[in-house]
Amino acid sequence: MRAFVWIGAIVVGVIVVSGVVAAIGNGRDNTGETVRASHWADDVCGTTGAWEGQLEAIRDEMSASNFAARQNDGGSGDSVEETISVREAVDRAIRATTDTLQTGLERAGIPDANQGSKASATLLTWANRTEENLRIAKGLLKEKPSSPAEALGNLVPPAAALARSAVEGRAAYKRVAALDPALADALDGSRNCRDLMKEAP
Repeated sequence: MRAFVWIGAIVVGVIVVSGVVAAIGNGRDNTGETVRASHWADDVCGTTGAWEGQLEAIRDEMSASNFAARQNDGGSGDSVEETISVREAVDRAIRATTDTLQTGLERAGIPDANQGSKASATLLTWANRTEENLRIAKGLLKEKPSSPAEALGNLVPPAAALARSAVEGRAAYKRVAALDPALADALDGSRNCRDLMKEAP
């Protein structure tokens, strides 16, 4: 059963990575440069959407780990094995945050609006806080859970961190829109941003 779970996770991972490449691979590096607000909005929302796609795949894997942990009797070491998969899922979420979200937001540059620098900093602050929360969640994982109940308990900190990050991300975009009408127009006019905001965090 576990083999099928991991095969499925690998397939999903390949699909997600392909989507990330498609979403952010065609943009150029505008780190520290001023760019049109419309281009910036497309880039940051596209980056955020790609990152959320990676997290969705990781959440699916964590759910599979949750299911598998419920199937064992606690006497075979399965609970420990499933906890290792949760730890790996958290590591993947951290890598996605640093490699996709933080890097993509930095590469998007600074929008040419009165509050452009503050807008860029707002999203980067959210991304950095997300990484910090995930690392804290990782530190809360029990190294050697003694029972299936403890193994399942290990799912709580990372799941809560991911859910909180998604909500805080939407709030960060709302703060950006409130900074300057030009930024609000750029976000409203971006298809990437409209698609992103349709998705419930």
